[in-house]
Amino acid sequence: MPKNTTRSRPNEASSPADTPTNHPVNRFTDGPVHVSIWEKTGTKGLFRTASFQLRYRDGEDWRTSQSYGPSDIEHLEKAAHEAHSRIERWHQEQKQAPAPRA
Repeated sequence: MPKNTTRSRPNEASSPADTPTNHPVNRFTDGPVHVSIWEKTGTKGLFRTASFQLRYRDGEDWRTSQSYGPSDIEHLEKAAHEAHSRIERWHQEQKQAPAPRA
């Protein structure tokens, strides 16, 4: 059974008072795939998106790519599923949160 290498960092911005920010609200990795979850404000309010990068070493230097080989695609698939789960969980929490008083 493959080892799950998904790691998370605590939310850096969890309420509207903390946004907007130029930093991801959540980051995690699955193998060489690094995921950042971003919180943005649109015409319908707050929403979250995910960005994916492949990180690899080239000699002594670290490189970033958006091209994935066959073995990387498995990590990308797991990372995308985890990102979707985290965004959906946040979305459900937003629905259940009490509305702010005017």
